[in-house]
Parts: sequence; C-alpha cells; structure tokens
Amino acid sequence: RKGAVRVSGGVLELSPNRSNTPSAKPLGIGQAIDASAFAGRILSVSAKLGLRAPASGAVVGLHALRADGSEIGMVHLRQPDASGRLEEKTGTLAIPAGEKPKLLILFAVAEGLGGAALFGDIRVSPQAVTATRADAAPSAGPATAPAGPAYAATVSVNAASRGRAIPRDLFGVNIEWWRNANGLWDPAADRLVPDAVRLTKAVRPGLIRFPGGYLGDIYDWRQAMGPRKSRAKILTNPANNERDQPHFGTEELVDFARATGADLMLQANLGTGDARMAAEWVRHMKERARKDPKGPRATWWELGNELYHSGDASGVTLKPEAYADKYLAFARAMRAEDPAVRLGAIAMENYPLFPFNSYRNWNETVFRRAGAEIDFVAVHNGYAPVGPGDRANPREVYRALLAAPAMVAENLRTVGEQIRRNVPRDRADRVTIAVTEWAPLFHVTPASAWVDHSKTLGSALYVADVLRVFIADERVAAATFFKLNEPSFLGLLGMRRGEWIPNATYFAFQLYTEHFGTRVVASRRESPAFDSQQAGIVPAMKSIPLLESVASMSEDGERLYVMLVNKSLDQSADVSLSIQGFEPAGGKAHLLTGPSPDANTGAELPRIPGIRWAEQVNVDASARHFDRGSPAEVRLVTAPIAGAGRSFASRLPPHSAASLELRRR
Repeated sequence: RKGAVRVSGGVLELSPNRSNTPSAKPLGIGQAIDASAFAGRILSVSAKLGLRAPASGAVVGLHALRADGSEIGMVHLRQPDASGRLEEKTGTLAIPAGEKPKLLILFAVAEGLGGAALFGDIRVSPQAVTATRADAAPSAGPATAPAGPAYAATVSVNAASRGRAIPRDLFGVNIEWWRNANGLWDPAADRLVPDAVRLTKAVRPGLIRFPGGYLGDIYDWRQAMGPRKSRAKILTNPANNERDQPHFGTEELVDFARATGADLMLQANLGTGDARMAAEWVRHMKERARKDPKGPRATWWELGNELYHSGDASGVTLKPEAYADKYLAFARAMRAEDPAVRLGAIAMENYPLFPFNSYRNWNETVFRRAGAEIDFVAVHNGYAPVGPGDRANPREVYRALLAAPAMVAENLRTVGEQIRRNVPRDRADRVTIAVTEWAPLFHVTPASAWVDHSKTLGSALYVADVLRVFIADERVAAATFFKLNEPSFLGLLGMRRGEWIPNATYFAFQLYTEHFGTRVVASRRESPAFDSQQAGIVPAMKSIPLLESVASMSEDGERLYVMLVNKSLDQSADVSLSIQGFEPAGGKAHLLTGPSPDANTGAELPRIPGIRWAEQVNVDASARHFDRGSPAEVRLVTAPIAGAGRSFASRLPPHSAASLELRRR
C-alpha cells in the first residue's frame, strides 16, 4: 500500500507512493537475527545507499533488543542526497558485555512520497572486542582521540547563511542572597571572595539573576542596604521563621557584577511585597546607572518566582487571575520610574510527568489578561532528569538525561505558541522567553543516591546541549543557570577542601562563552540515533541523535565555530565536516572530556550537623569513576585540528563535547 519493492541487478529498490506519510512504519523490509551470541561484541554495519527524487531518505538500521523488547542500542545509516548514485555508508553498534541481547532487527526503509530508495551490499559483521577502556586517559583533542568503536556522522555548515545574533544573556547565572551569597562574600574580611570573582570572570556570564529562587518572593531589598554590620537578620524560611544577616545585598551584587562583567536581572517580590517596593528598587537602580554609566545594567525585571505552585517555599501561591492583576499594578508603578525596564511574567508549561504548575490555565490566563504589559515570559523548564529511583540503571538514567534537551525544546515551542495565540496580536512577536532557572538536577534529598550527580561530565553535556537548544529557539532571549555557586551540588562552582573550584558544568559554559561565535550560521547534522527509557521526569524518548551540533561566526567574520556534542556513552563519533562560504586555513579543537559520564572534578558535599549524604551511584560499579572525582578527571583541553579545510574529519571520544574553531584563509 505504501509503494513498490523490487530487486534488479543486485540492488534493492523501494519506490514509495503518497501513502508513505511519516510514521513508525514507512515502506521497508526487515529481518530478525538471533543476537544471543553478540553480547560484548561490536557489530560493523555497511551498505551502499542511493536516492532518486522526490524520495527524501534511504535508511538502513540495526537495532539490538532484549528479550522483553526493550532496546539496547541502534545504528542508522542514511543517504539524503538524491543524486541517484550508490554511496557506501558505515557505522558500528556496540553491545555491552553485561547485556543479554535477544534479537537484532535489520531493516531498509524509504522516506518520502515518490522516487526511489536504493540499497546494495548490506552487511553486518562482528568485530573483535576492541572497546576503549572506560578509564583510558582522555584524548588531547578530536584529532588524536583513541582508536575504538565509532559511529559515523556528518555535519554540513553554510557560513554564508547567517542567522540570529546570539544573545549574551543566554549565558546567565543565578545568585542567591543568603549564606553570604552561598559563599561569594567573606564577612570576616568584609569583601568578595577573590577566587570566586576570578573563576566567575573566566566563565563570562552575561547576566546575573538575583536574589532567589523562592527567596525572591520574601525579599525586601531595602533591608539589605546600608552598613553591613548593622543590617538586621531577615527571613529565609517562612515555614520555621529562619533568618540570616544579609551581608550580600544590592550594592554587593553590583560590585560583583562589575568585577565579572555581567548585567543584572532582578526579581521583584510579588509574593509578600508590593508595587511601591518594586518601584523604589527600579528608581534606585536607575539612579545608580546615572552615576555609574559604565557599570552593570538592570534592564531585566522578573515579577515573581514560582507563585503558580501551590506548595511554593515562599509560603505564597496565587491563582492566575490574581497574579495577572498584581502584575499589572507592579508594571504601572515600575514603568513610571523607568519606562525602559523590561518586565517579565512567570509561566510554566508542565512536562507530562511533572505537573509543577498547579493551574492548567495559568499561561493562557496570564497572557490574555496581562499580555499588553509583558515584555518576556520567565519559565523554569530546563531541569532534568529530576527524581530517578535509587535502583535505576545508571547508564539508562544518563541516556535519559542526554535525551532530555529534546523535551526542553518541545516545551519551549509550546510556550512560544501560547504566546502567539494569547498575547495581543500587535505585541506577540515582541514577547521573548527567558529561562530563568534551569540545570541538570537529579535530586534534592540528601538520602538520594543521585543527589550529587548534577556536577558530572554527563551533566556538562546536558548543559552544552540545552544551551544549543536556547540558541536555536529565536524567541529565547535570556537564560540563567541555577546556580553560579553552591557548596553542595547545584553550582557551576563547587567547594573542594574549602576552596572554590569549577564543576564539569562550568567547562560546558566556557565552550560557549570563550570558544564560540556571536552569530548563528546554518548547519545540518546527520547522525545515528538512540532511544532512552523513562527516568525521573523524562519520559521514554525515541530517535534522539547521538550527535548534536550548532555553528556560529565571530563578530569580525574571521573565525567559524562548530559545536559538537557526542551523547554516546560508549562510542566515539567519526564526524565528517563540510564547509561552504568559508575557507579554513587551520584551526583548533577545544574538547571537554573525561573517562566516564559520571566523572567529576571532586567538589565535595558539605559536612552539616544532622545531615547524612547517601552513598552515590557509580555508572561503572568496578571502576567507580564518580567516587574517584578530582580536578584531573574532567578536562577542557585544546589541540590543533589536523587537515582542517572545506572537508575534513574529526573524532570525538564517547561522552564528550567540542568546539571546533576554524580560522579564515
């Protein structure tokens, strides 16, 4: 019904018709193969593939399944070029030694509504077991990555096709006021901590959000002004009336932002505050900017935090109608002090497995009721995997984490569509999105065996890919990572032996802030894909590319950058790159790598009386890379690219990310 199948001269020809609409069952043929003998083996897959227009793809796939039908892994070979010539494509599928494979499913399918997909000499053959040891030393760069199992991928870049300017505000962070800004302020020395300033300056955040999370909805900025020693303690926890002395307030924040080169996003207290309090803060910041024209700017103002959650830690929740009315009152008062302020309304589109927004109609109601005064929508939708069980398979949890950016992207598209439909038509296109809290987050309970995994190499790859998602969505104008620093597990900076050090996620930020351009250029990647199982709030997901990429150009046009993220936990990525509109004369690769997805820099959990941290999961129970964390375990290294030109190849190790920096001839 979906087309014709014939064999001529040793070539299989699949000719799809107009019934071959995109689905899980396109026109194709397949074969099941007993896989019980292939545990611990690497399977080489090759085929000669051709395409005649208007067919859009010829695909050969090999999937390894367990007895219950769940997937161990897959490899896809794809020909998108409709030249009609047969071209050989190759790939590999590694089946871990601990698995019990039942079946291999080999198939050939045609994509499109006409033309033909051509297949010749399809082969599957086992290799000798040559998998790279998980504890092998990280390579110096893609050009010198260790030999081992690899899959093939392609990235095509058209440097002449320019996209949007990349907002620097996408690379923002959160700072909380309490506990001396979680250790940024040294009250004994009455100063900012020099190492924290140095490390923050080196990661170059574009924006600092302050003073929360939930603290923003119980914070009166006026109580944290004046001489630090005379400031009274203020509320940190409404549930038990805990209080802390606010050594780090607006003036200290401005000093920190000036020292690190960042601008500011301030949270107006819509929970327990009033419009007058917010307007006075706007007036104070405007006057500060007048006196210090080269200092940091506070043009972003987020009105409230997570007031849509009925159990919010601020002790306050609002129905959407009440929030919208309060938002409008604040907006009038704040714009009266400074018409240039950019005001943001809070919103959240629930994930299917995470109904955090207690009001299903929140977004639509707020957008319709207050849309005429909304400049941006603040969402907290970039957390994952959130809540894997302690008995979950560690590899599957990390695979779910690395699949989750696709879930984030879809959620952002939904919010964008809600803005388009519900904000007044003359403003809808101007309303942007700011993802004001996001991060790899496994758990918040000390009893969890996952709580400390937010700072691993796998979490850094999640960060790198979510930043790619933000860059790709043109409505996303700002994003602030939660958090810049924390002595426990959530920061780009963590503590080791009493000193601030970078976590792996810090280096993912540096790939973009130090080794990436300022304007998107067109690019396309072709990669094998994987399926992931449900873990935490991340549902089971299908056909997630093993390789992701995004490309950009420097401001002066003299540098082209290609960002690559290899999500395979086992396989290197052999990436074939082709460049149009730019003639490379050489380049270098900035590679983020380590021996295991749970490798980390050794930042320690704090010793707190009455709290006992659970023993943490190790992805490899024998190698115990998580437990071996140290500054040498995760590295951001730079090496020359051999043979960089309009066409060249680069190999990325498993679970790694790289920015390829090419200079113009």
